[in-house]
Amino acid sequence: MLAGLLAGGGGKDLDLHAVVANMNVAQRRYWRAPLSVVLAVAFVFLPPAHAQDVGDRGAANYVYSVFTGTGKYEVDDRTIYVVRMPLTLNWRKADHVEMKPGFRMLLPVAVGVSQFENILDIPGFTLDDLQTMTVVPGVEVDIPLTRNWALKPFAQAGWGWDLKDSRNSFVWGLGARTRAQLGERGEWLFGGEALTAGNEPGSDGSPTRFVRWMFGLEYKWQTDWAPFGRRVSLHPRLTQRLFSNELELQPPVEETLIRWTTEVGASVGIDPPINILGYKLSQAGVAYEFGDKLRAIKLITKFPF
Repeated sequence: MLAGLLAGGGGKDLDLHAVVANMNVAQRRYWRAPLSVVLAVAFVFLPPAHAQDVGDRGAANYVYSVFTGTGKYEVDDRTIYVVRMPLTLNWRKADHVEMKPGFRMLLPVAVGVSQFENILDIPGFTLDDLQTMTVVPGVEVDIPLTRNWALKPFAQAGWGWDLKDSRNSFVWGLGARTRAQLGERGEWLFGGEALTAGNEPGSDGSPTRFVRWMFGLEYKWQTDWAPFGRRVSLHPRLTQRLFSNELELQPPVEETLIRWTTEVGASVGIDPPINILGYKLSQAGVAYEFGDKLRAIKLITKFPF
């Protein structure tokens, strides 16, 4: 049950099944336009990345764990454990019928640990092994563009601490997500994200930044199974991440460049969701991420867009 609090998923799903079902055929065909056009319009404002200390390559360290998900990441011969709690506070929910925007406070907290283990080993670390902690609050605006399509610009700024010494960094992120729900019953989810993030370590190092593009697809397969009065659904998912400048993981992870990663996963959904300390857990599952010198086993919850 704690998976929902720790996994790095997105916000709550848009409740648009009834709306999509009532759309006429012309509207449905219209909003099946290529997602690439949607993303180009939504993310045109993002600048390119230029890391000041590594030339034309982006750079990142454990402080960027706040922009990824909970899991066990293997980078070259190192294993990184990331535990992320994507806490949110909804000020106002978006209205996709009257086209009124919503506002949400983002309160993500992440911790990271570095080990020399194989990715399939069971982690045996204690609290003394924690290496970094990052808190980067922010604001997200949920802007309805149509009844089944939303644009979500966001901005975050916070701090990252190295728990092994006195070093710390100012961490920030700026970008936008887009999300569309299509199909006769709203069973298809398409999403995209553009993120530019930075790390300002102060006098202890040089500032760095990177740009990440992310695209995702998820399908909802509704089953007839309803144990304890909760309807069960299955959600296969495919996510692609691209870095416009190669992502460089610096020490203590050693210098490793990452250009792309692909994530394949599946989760089980329940309706109505389970309430855990105010968090409504409606999906939980496992994903495998692989790419340039990186592979990971991750916990996932909702569609991350």
